Amino acid sequence: MSRTIKYLINEGIPFTFILIYLVGLVFFFVPFTRDLFIFITPYTLVLVTVAIFSHHKEWNKQTIAVLASIFIISSAIEIIGVATGEIFGDYYYGTGLGVKIAGVPILIGLNWIFLVYASNGIVSKYTSNNILIVVGAALLMLVYDIVLEKAAPLMDMWAFSENNPPLSNYVMWFLLALLFNALLQAFKVRTINTSARWLFFSQLAFFSIIVGQYLFF
Repeated sequence: MSRTIKYLINEGIPFTFILIYLVGLVFFFVPFTRDLFIFITPYTLVLVTVAIFSHHKEWNKQTIAVLASIFIISSAIEIIGVATGEIFGDYYYGTGLGVKIAGVPILIGLNWIFLVYASNGIVSKYTSNNILIVVGAALLMLVYDIVLEKAAPLMDMWAFSENNPPLSNYVMWFLLALLFNALLQAFKVRTINTSARWLFFSQLAFFSIIVGQYLFF
């Protein structure tokens, strides 16, 4: 048993992520388990995020400070955005992401950390040019967001009052992605992490399937 667990934690983690999201699709599409899917979503997000950061190899005070800053800044902006409707548009959070503070799930800050870290690591694998990394990772996050915005209401994560997000949502998402990736590059946070890449694309595929099911079937 210990060898199996060790394999899943290390070499088998890509398979583990794929399995988790395949099971998630079943839970989501079967009406009987839909409520259970929404209930366990926050716990699943915490679990997989812990899994990818357990594979980060260069922990130090600087890395922790940068990731904590991303968490605090993103959470604060989300709180202001929900309260005013002036940053991302007029939107609200549902129950799909768990416990909230001032109308914003605590997990939102953690999700920003993961997406910035993973997208940065994906682009960093292919280039060492800081500008290309920052812009490329921000564009990758924008593509992710375009898909996620369609899936989020279906999963009771969040929804916009006018159904479709305004252009300002995507503009602000891209600008924040640029800022946070610039922070990672400025403080030389090493983000190349195979587990993070697998989780990023597993989630993107997961959301794409959900959106595709409702658009074409």
